[in-house]
Amino acid sequence: MNRDVLTTHLHKHHKHDSIEKLAIKPFKGGSATTSAYSTLDVSRILGIEKSRVRNWIVKGLIIPSWHIAMARGDKNLLTYDDLCSVYLFQQLLSKGLPRTPIAFIVSEIAKTGLTNILRSDFRYVIWNAKNPKEGGMVAIVRRIPNSMIDASSQMLVVDLLEVKNEVDRTREKRGG
Repeated sequence: MNRDVLTTHLHKHHKHDSIEKLAIKPFKGGSATTSAYSTLDVSRILGIEKSRVRNWIVKGLIIPSWHIAMARGDKNLLTYDDLCSVYLFQQLLSKGLPRTPIAFIVSEIAKTGLTNILRSDFRYVIWNAKNPKEGGMVAIVRRIPNSMIDASSQMLVVDLLEVKNEVDRTREKRGG
């Protein structure tokens, strides 16, 4: 198995058939990332209209990890990783990518969680749009390969550490 590519499959122990979980450690010098954010908080922190954030959630493009509103008056609650997902969604949308592939990329990151990915020393997301109807292919890697196979297809590389740093900077600036 190539240790430079993160897969999103769950590993099972054969003896007890229990699911192995990633150990959670805080970033050096970082604060705990266990806060919950409402759509209003996300909107204020990232400078995105609340109705737009809510629309992305209602359409299933962003899935809140903390709590999904199920009834009138109920609130969607998002985690720090969700905050990063909304930021990334908005950034890729502003670059002209269609919403469905962006949602696919964000959901692949969310399977493990941006914080856990970075703690595991992985940093880059590579999206290959060779089969865009199926969502393409997403790989989460430690470093960008020297050469990309199949240069004929559209590829996108996202630096997850840069996403985290931008969200942290924006959160500090706007008081989140």
